[in-house]
Amino acid sequence: MGNHRMFSNAIIDSDKFLDMPLTTQALYFHLGMKADDDGFVGNPKKVTRSVNCTEDDLKILIAKGFLISFESGVIVITHWHIHNSIRKDRKKDTIFLDEKKQLFLSESMVYIDSTNENNCLTTIRQPTVNQLTAQEKIGKGKAIKENKSSSTAVDGEQSNDYQAVVDKFNSICKSLPRVKSLNDERRKAIKNAQKVLDGMTFDELFSKIESSDFLTGRGGKWSCCFDWILKPTNLTKIVEGNYNNLSCNNPSNTTYSEEW
Repeated sequence: MGNHRMFSNAIIDSDKFLDMPLTTQALYFHLGMKADDDGFVGNPKKVTRSVNCTEDDLKILIAKGFLISFESGVIVITHWHIHNSIRKDRKKDTIFLDEKKQLFLSESMVYIDSTNENNCLTTIRQPTVNQLTAQEKIGKGKAIKENKSSSTAVDGEQSNDYQAVVDKFNSICKSLPRVKSLNDERRKAIKNAQKVLDGMTFDELFSKIESSDFLTGRGGKWSCCFDWILKPTNLTKIVEGNYNNLSCNNPSNTTYSEEW
């Protein structure tokens, strides 16, 4: 683990960060200093106690999307690669390889938890112009033949297919309010969304949303929600990249939907 750590103003100077209690903010900095070169902390509760913070502070950081937690008790700092860029010849890889396999690194350098109830995980990778494809599904040499057969496809009226989309939203879009229930209106919206996506998977869609500072509220006080995303006008603009960070940093170049 390196002796020097950096913190980006883009994260710690945001309203979302500054609205948290001071003890929660302080814990974030201490965890950042204790993290390994990939942003993982193996003993977050011990760190919390040692700096006189509470477990509630830790829970807030997780709930707000600044940390991702694992069943093993390990946590990772979501925006680690925004804060720190470590030369390869100086970097010491994390020992938490099982947890690392449950993440991928978005184009905006944000860790995203790709787990779902079917244990379909996406391996961590460096940012690339290529989006996730159905063939990246983890399995023992088993690849999915077509995107239409992926776990996010909703070709029939089976409730578990719709629930799979909701579960993916909840697991990937951690910065947004969780979806707690399904109804007929949401099922219809999910089914209609496939026509707008035109080959893009829901994994790709939700990852694109979580990477957007505007849509997640990291660029201001407003953030979207599941129902807003599925409105055809809004969905089309997300797919076309209107809310990508390049546009979000220059709102004058972006025409926002009137369906807010």
